[in-house]
Amino acid sequence: MINSEVIDVLDQVDEVSEMILNSEIYQDYLEARQTMNADKEAHSHYQTFMQYKERYDEVMRFGKYHPDYQTVTRATRKSKRAYDMVPSVMAYKQKETELQNLVDEVITIIATSISENVKIEVGNPFFRTDMHGCSTGGTCQCQIHA
Repeated sequence: MINSEVIDVLDQVDEVSEMILNSEIYQDYLEARQTMNADKEAHSHYQTFMQYKERYDEVMRFGKYHPDYQTVTRATRKSKRAYDMVPSVMAYKQKETELQNLVDEVITIIATSISENVKIEVGNPFFRTDMHGCSTGGTCQCQIHA
C-alpha cells in the first residue's frame, strides 16, 4: 500500500541516488568507461575474446568430452586475460569496483540502521564487512567492530 510515508522514503532514495550520481567516484567511473570504449586496442581484444567465447559456448554444450575442449578453453582464457590486461580496461574495472563498493556501503548503512539482522546482498564478494558490521545479516556470528 502506497502512502505518504512510502512516497517520502522513495523521495529520499532519489536524493541518495542523485548524490551518488554526482559523486567523484561516479564521475571517475564514467570517464574510465568512456576512455575504455574509445580505446582501439581494448575494442580489438574484446572482439577477439567474443569470437573465442562464441566457440567456447559451442564446445561447452558437450563439456570436456568435446575434442577441442582443452584448446578452446585455454584460448578463451588467454584471450580474456589479454583483454583484462589492457590498461584502459584495468582502469575501468578498478573504477567500477570503487563505485560498487560505494553502493554496497550505502546499502549496508541503510540496512544495518534498520536492524542488525537484515540480510544484505552486496555485489562484491570481497566487500569489507569491518566498517559497519557484517553484511551477512549476522548469520556468521562475527563481532561488530565500531
